[in-house]
Amino acid sequence: MRWRYLALALPLIFILALIIFPHEVYDNFIWKYFVGPVVADATGKPVQHNGVWAYEGYSPVSEIIYGIFLVIFTYLTHLLFERKGIEVNLKFILFSTPFILYGSTARVMEDAAIIPKPLAYFFISPVIYIQIGTLFVFSLLYGIHFRGLKKFVILMAMANILYTIIFFLFLSSPAIHPLIFLLLSLISIWIYKRQGNDYLSSMFSMGFLCLSSSLLSLLLFLLKNGHLFYAILLSPLLAFLVSLLMYAGGIKFNIALLKDKINSLLIFGHMLDGITTYFAIVNPFSWNITYGEKHPLPDFLMKNFYGIGYPILKLLVILGVIYVVDDLKENLKNTIKFFILFLGLSPGMRDLLRILLGV
Repeated sequence: MRWRYLALALPLIFILALIIFPHEVYDNFIWKYFVGPVVADATGKPVQHNGVWAYEGYSPVSEIIYGIFLVIFTYLTHLLFERKGIEVNLKFILFSTPFILYGSTARVMEDAAIIPKPLAYFFISPVIYIQIGTLFVFSLLYGIHFRGLKKFVILMAMANILYTIIFFLFLSSPAIHPLIFLLLSLISIWIYKRQGNDYLSSMFSMGFLCLSSSLLSLLLFLLKNGHLFYAILLSPLLAFLVSLLMYAGGIKFNIALLKDKINSLLIFGHMLDGITTYFAIVNPFSWNITYGEKHPLPDFLMKNFYGIGYPILKLLVILGVIYVVDDLKENLKNTIKFFILFLGLSPGMRDLLRILLGV
């Protein structure tokens, strides 16, 4: 009960402080560390508000705050799963993969300037995580509370109306035409029907629609610009080899944690992120690419220790996290792993696609 009172009191105190000290709370905190960096990312340059400058990227302050929100959201999601009887296992994680990858493709759409302002703000981190989280939770709750093909067809019809309005108001090629979106919606309906009309089928079907529409937009962008940087495909190959070696070692030496398939996915996702980032920032092969790092710790690690410290640290941290959470209850443990996978695979795929497409 005390936690409930605290949860109510903290937002009220924050709102009161915002009203009494707007410059200190909004300008020097909210704007500087959260709103401003999103605007700077969208505009591609530093931005100013009431004399306070904000820059693209993250700071130690924003990283800590986002980390706190992530922990809270992970726990609340676990409570939702427990209350609704949702079992988080390998099948659940595989069926949620379209949403994880949608985070990558949607972000690259913004990188490639396919999505104009003001819509672009919804595709910049951390706002895009709110968007994906909302869609993900909606797809689950829909599958729990609504059953039947007819209702899902109505939902898809509403999604098509909304997309058509957004397309003609804000979008243009290479964003996909509403007719193509309609075709993808029909495929989503077919998937929903085939999978059994439950929360897994609704989650996978809606995730497929989001992922396929963004992927096709990137394909149209590629056809228009005609450039692929194939060398970066070395990154997923190395990530796969690391995860395969870990899995094979687990089997040979009978190490249960390394034999677990969910843990192998975590290792692959974070190795993809770490190795791709290493290739992009350190550029050990002197490729004709130039990228920067927005997060303070990875930036430090790649400017020191020959840059290789970042992917090595990621591997050690992931192995450590897997070991620490292993004694938790199954659903809580796998919920934590689900979010950890998202934090590695989604940005890793985003970086991979961005370099591959040359944006």
